[in-house]
Amino acid sequence: MARSKLYFYLSSILIIISFYFNTRNPLLNMHFNSMIKLIFVCSIINAIILIISIIFADKSIKHAREKSDWIVNASKLLPYVILVVIVIHIIAALSTFGIIF
Repeated sequence: MARSKLYFYLSSILIIISFYFNTRNPLLNMHFNSMIKLIFVCSIINAIILIISIIFADKSIKHAREKSDWIVNASKLLPYVILVVIVIHIIAALSTFGIIF
């Protein structure tokens, strides 16, 4: 497997994992009794996961060789997907605090 595809897949998997650690996930409410613990753990884990995902997305763009391959377009789209994921997590955290909605 090409390195760019490997980094793309790793970044995509990390994005999917970060949705599990969303503050609005009802499964996490069972694991953490306190709302403070939930927000603290989710924010730290999501920050780490998304930073690693950004690094892998960058490596995926750098290692793309063939200009006609689908991975080039997908790798260039990946930072925008990560931006949307970050915005979704911010909105979920703000709604958990009761600031919006």
